[in-house]
Amino acid sequence: MGNFVTTIPGQQEFLGRVGIGGPPSEHQLTVGGNISAAEAILAGGSITSDSYIYSNNYLGVWGGQPLSGGKVIVEGIDIKSTTVAPFVKGGADFYLKAGPDGTATWDRITDNEIFFDNQYVDGDLTVVGDIIEYAADNVVFSKTSVFSKSLVAGSNTLNTFDKTLFKTAKYVVTLYTSTATTAFEILITHNGTDSEGTTYGIVGAPCGTTLFSAVDVSVTGNTIDLIITATEACDAVAHATAHY
Repeated sequence: MGNFVTTIPGQQEFLGRVGIGGPPSEHQLTVGGNISAAEAILAGGSITSDSYIYSNNYLGVWGGQPLSGGKVIVEGIDIKSTTVAPFVKGGADFYLKAGPDGTATWDRITDNEIFFDNQYVDGDLTVVGDIIEYAADNVVFSKTSVFSKSLVAGSNTLNTFDKTLFKTAKYVVTLYTSTATTAFEILITHNGTDSEGTTYGIVGAPCGTTLFSAVDVSVTGNTIDLIITATEACDAVAHATAHY
């Protein structure tokens, strides 16, 4: 056991290593349990933890600025939140939104809120929804969408674009069952009341398979509609681009 040396009345210095609640280690003080302090814990160096250091009203200092529970300054590290889900396909739409005073808060993405000025994308681009192109006067110039429907044998109506916004559209249509596939293209145009379309590039697998007998276009309602007469029950997927 080490020696106690009295330095000031009421204070003692222990020359050795101390273990509380367990044997001592290579450190001067080893505590095998929690440490409770009614006031501040002062350290000349860093304080390390395997998990986190928590305080009700004080989180430390960054660059000389105190960090409170409502303000965190982050430089050069990832920001993670345990209260919101991460960005996943079809999942949460939360992001960090910067304020004019330099603060950042978690916010939800709303329509037409985020704009990108970059003209180059290095990598894959996944879009869940439509792709809309605007002209210089902010008028919608084109829109790319995918439409799908399960068809019955006979006449079927596939509603597509808003006819008041677009006058011309081109479709690549795939009809399929578990054993057969038919694909074709159709180009249509209309003036609001009358419409015309031409179908071309018809291919099928097995060779010569045709899952439709006729395709027409109608604008009698509010949308540009493809009228597909199917020879048997099948599914239809139409990838289309409409133009103003």
